[in-house]
Amino acid sequence: MKQIIRDYLTFNKRERNGVFVLLTIIILLIVYLNVSDKFLKAQTLDFSKFEKQIDSMNLSQKEQEAVAKNTSEKKYPSHESTANTITQKIERFNFDPNNLPDADWKRLGLSDKQIKTIKNYESKGGSFRKKEDVKKMYCIKEELYNSLEPYIQIPQENKPVAAFVDSKVVTLKPIAPVMIIELNTADSAQLTTLKGIGAFFAKTIIKYRNSLGGFYAKEQLLEVWKFDPEKYAMIEKFVSVDAASIKKININACEAAQLKNPYLNWNMANAIVNYRKAHGKFKTIDDIKKTDLVDDETLRKIAPYLILE
Repeated sequence: MKQIIRDYLTFNKRERNGVFVLLTIIILLIVYLNVSDKFLKAQTLDFSKFEKQIDSMNLSQKEQEAVAKNTSEKKYPSHESTANTITQKIERFNFDPNNLPDADWKRLGLSDKQIKTIKNYESKGGSFRKKEDVKKMYCIKEELYNSLEPYIQIPQENKPVAAFVDSKVVTLKPIAPVMIIELNTADSAQLTTLKGIGAFFAKTIIKYRNSLGGFYAKEQLLEVWKFDPEKYAMIEKFVSVDAASIKKININACEAAQLKNPYLNWNMANAIVNYRKAHGKFKTIDDIKKTDLVDDETLRKIAPYLILE
């Protein structure tokens, strides 16, 4: 045991010299650290310039955020403020929709886009002969029309049967009746009698009518391929629609393939059928909106083609 301790604690000459040098270095370092403060002058660092730059950057960032916020508020006003502005502008007064100034349409609550659609319709020769004609404008939704309907006043045109010329009564000759084409029953030959409708458009109209299941409004002609507002203005007064002849689909008994219609894509049709199978028969046509794929505009277009049985 003593031999083992002696082996660990006994140093040869070389090891003793190394220990001596190490101890000398340690003592010198301790002395240097204790006396260096007395001979070396401490330098004070000035951070004021750096702090000013930091404050400047923070201020600039706050200013940018304030500018961005103001720009956002101007460009995208809050829903509440927009709603208040619209509410303040809406008025109700008696009016004749024919050639009504833009300013009066705005007072009634219509947007610039809606007013432009109405003015384009009038510029093509369109007119409002009865209240229901306002409702037929695609830009006028049913809710808006219901609020305007009590105030629409269209004066009845006086059509004299005689005119006085040089104190003599001249009886006007009766005007030959104008042929009105019913769009849901007309064939190609009848359609081609309309101004601007040749064989191509007659065929295209019938093809689109069959895909829909029939027209419920004359304005649906504007959905026909390449059928522009100018052409519609030329024939609008010479066509009619009998909605009773529309082919209707029973949504409580049909399959998705039977709901084929330009207004419904496959996903919508499939969702309607699957919802019915999962929750039972629909009680109202509006219930198809519960599928979350049918929005208000689609419902408005497809509703005339659906029934509940």
